[in-house]
Amino acid sequence: MKRNIVFDLGNVLIDYNPGRIVNSVFSKPVEQALMLKEVFQSEGWKRLDQGLITFEEHYQDLASRFPQYVEKIDWLLTTWYKDQPPIPGMYELLVNVKKAGYPLYLLSNANTRYYAFETYKDIFKLFSGTTFSSELHLLKPQKEIFVRFCQIHNLVPEECLFIDDQLENVQGARNAGWQAHQFVGVDELRDFLENSLRIHLTE
Repeated sequence: MKRNIVFDLGNVLIDYNPGRIVNSVFSKPVEQALMLKEVFQSEGWKRLDQGLITFEEHYQDLASRFPQYVEKIDWLLTTWYKDQPPIPGMYELLVNVKKAGYPLYLLSNANTRYYAFETYKDIFKLFSGTTFSSELHLLKPQKEIFVRFCQIHNLVPEECLFIDDQLENVQGARNAGWQAHQFVGVDELRDFLENSLRIHLTE
């Protein structure tokens, strides 16, 4: 039985594309590739998502290794969240799923800074509970993060349906006893939910 629908954030609800963000301040391909890797795809960013370091610590590490880029790195780490537009149609889909009587939750590999950003407040209001990985010092697809999520929100694993764009996270949820579905697009997700939950979701 599916009673609780749990969503990922990046590339499910919002268009998270760090390459686009980096390319807006670096013009040379070599610099773009380097900064994408070092700022957003590094062990430092992973540790940020895991709540093991602060943004200031990540910045200080990068600044010490790339002093020629300190101003641009600072800009990236203070404004990255502003270039993450909503996935078209997802907000409306969530509203309709909630209207159909299904509680919505959010579980994302991300830092709690999202809570402070006005940009996301409307969508966060739709959720009965929100948890970011940095709060738990865990990361998807670890089984433990799904176990802790259920404990925090008093949910039964078998009654949770998880929606994530990353297949490894979908499998992680299944390993924890959840039902899970890989997000590939709004229309496909709407069809899946209508068929799976046997409800009609108006566009």
